[in-house]
Amino acid sequence: MNLALVLNHRCNLRCRYCYTGRKFDRAMPLEVARKAVDFGLAQSTTGHLTLSFFGGEPLLEIEAMEAVVAYAERRARETSCTLAFSISTNGTLLDARRLTLLRDNAFHIQVSIDGVAAAQDLMRPYEDGRPSHADVAANLKLLVAENLLEQIVAVIDPVTAGWLRESFQYLAAFGAREIYFSPNHLGDWSDEACARFEVALRELGEAYLETFRQGQLLRLDPLYGKIVSHLIRGKITPRRCGFGAEEMAVAPSGNIYPCDRMVREDDNLDMRIGHVAHGLDRARCNAIQASRHQVDPECAACDLAPRCMQWCGCAQWETTHGLGRISPLFCWFERSFIAEADRIAGILFAERNPAFLREFYALAPVEKPAHLAQVPAPRH
Repeated sequence: MNLALVLNHRCNLRCRYCYTGRKFDRAMPLEVARKAVDFGLAQSTTGHLTLSFFGGEPLLEIEAMEAVVAYAERRARETSCTLAFSISTNGTLLDARRLTLLRDNAFHIQVSIDGVAAAQDLMRPYEDGRPSHADVAANLKLLVAENLLEQIVAVIDPVTAGWLRESFQYLAAFGAREIYFSPNHLGDWSDEACARFEVALRELGEAYLETFRQGQLLRLDPLYGKIVSHLIRGKITPRRCGFGAEEMAVAPSGNIYPCDRMVREDDNLDMRIGHVAHGLDRARCNAIQASRHQVDPECAACDLAPRCMQWCGCAQWETTHGLGRISPLFCWFERSFIAEADRIAGILFAERNPAFLREFYALAPVEKPAHLAQVPAPRH
């Protein structure tokens, strides 16, 4: 079970593509947070709870975080439940106090930064308009020094797509285990912008090829995930959306939503599925799951369906304002990522690249049979 606590709607950045809506000061009361923890522990069917902290910017609420972590650890011991912590942060507030909390409680840390200074400062300025890149870069170095940097998330926007390769190389140099480039599906993707993205994606693929040739093992998504989805085609992919089932989110008010991206300004009645004071609205939950799992006829007939993120509930909602279908733009992005993943995987397999074979096939390099022209799926 993954339960996200949105500690406040406020943030010290003003990202130009932010999906959370208006920024305002509504902090989650500690009593609501405690009820949310108890709710999460009760909902877990596996005896494990991952408690994630979101915002706004969650590290603005450091006192609340410290109190919630202490309460969650005590309640987990009392209920014999294992517990893990996660945070999604903009990386601007990582002082000694906050680093101590994250380090001492083994937080999985996800930092949002769009790459090189030109991209970050254009799209992710402070509230007063100041650039944020220098502060985030300095704090990333602190995380690296503490061996705490797990994942970097960067947004691909139409106006920053041209820096994609440069941003990847810049971010990879920090030593994060994972880098995820997430398209802004709500951006102004004109024909010209899409053409620029296609060029940038090929350049990104070439840069990723070079990391394997240098013997580096770095998870670059969506490309890495699309390679995996080919190797286990037709099976459940390693990362799936737990939208409203294994994954839920709690707003500062205590209202429950299917995932953190649905909380927004806490005014979406259609996606509200309960409250921590009285639990889940099971009828609403069932209706949302039924809508989400409807199979669009066009998607069902697509050969790439097992490798497409069309199953993601928040992607469905954000791109169509409904569930059970995705937009043509989303489909185009998925097809583009799959095609590029297959291209670089085919090249690395043909080269018998040692890092690639170990990572995806658990194989030592051997001579490639001459008749093999494509990346095969391993036998199960």
